[in-house]
Amino acid sequence: MRRSALPHVMVWSLIVLAGSGIACRTAGLHLLGLIGLQKKPLSIATVMDQPAQAAVQAINPFNSYRPLQEAMTRSLQRPVAIDVCFPFQIQMGFDTGWYHAATVTPAQYARLSDTARSRVLVVTVDREGRPARSALLVVPPDSPVKRPADLRGLTVAFGPADDSRLHVAALQLLKDAGLSRTDLALEVLPVPGSLKHLPDSRSVAQSVINGSSAAGFVDEAAWEGFAERGTKEGEPARDRLRVVARTVALPDRLWIAAPALDGATANQLRTFLLEVGGDHPKALDPLGIAGYEVPGEELLAACRGLAGVIEPAPAEAASPESQPADEPR
Repeated sequence: MRRSALPHVMVWSLIVLAGSGIACRTAGLHLLGLIGLQKKPLSIATVMDQPAQAAVQAINPFNSYRPLQEAMTRSLQRPVAIDVCFPFQIQMGFDTGWYHAATVTPAQYARLSDTARSRVLVVTVDREGRPARSALLVVPPDSPVKRPADLRGLTVAFGPADDSRLHVAALQLLKDAGLSRTDLALEVLPVPGSLKHLPDSRSVAQSVINGSSAAGFVDEAAWEGFAERGTKEGEPARDRLRVVARTVALPDRLWIAAPALDGATANQLRTFLLEVGGDHPKALDPLGIAGYEVPGEELLAACRGLAGVIEPAPAEAASPESQPADEPR
């Protein structure tokens, strides 16, 4: 049975319409650069990992990247345009020269056709000073599950579809344990044979605590934010859960340069990002991060390794032409 593409199409259509103001600003900056009225803008794509997040990013005129964009424009002494972008548009934007750089999730980075040619400039550093975090596989304290392999036939709660930690890295952990998605108890609704996706780590934890899921994946940062001991019924708390395993550690986002971007500009952009935490800390507040750092090869290899379990991006999966008629979710 063909999966209905309507929900995804409607959400992405909203992004296009609501983001037209952002797109127009970028097009305007490009036009001014082409006719010589100003320097050619540095065009950067910010790719949301969930359609709903992208819609909010596009609709909000004071979006979270605006302070960073303004600081970058002043520092680089060049117009900077930051656009909301469809996941499948990254490679096309790089190939056509429309985008000079992009900020992407690890899963989106792993999907690029040639990661070796897309230079990673920096990765985000969270407010605890970490360039990477894991997702934790949690179960009730009295659960018989001792290792990921014990999840065969059980209901497992994941985070949002395509979330790098709570979905993709989680599947990778299960694959390493010898489990495929079909080895789990799959959902009947909203799509038969689908994984159980919940909106965030808190919802996953609550699902495990109330018994509607045998296990689930929560972000390490969310786990640290849970109370040590629960005082209210159903409240996520560390004493109501037991950690069985952790996924590979991943950054929140990577900043990548288009293959055609010249080295001098790439270095200038990297230098700005490395120093922005000290020079313009308020520009990072809306993003919820402390700064950026240059990643090591081990971290980049972990991101590229997601390609082994990667699934189609939401917009790609929504296209009837890109999906076989009998392909399950």
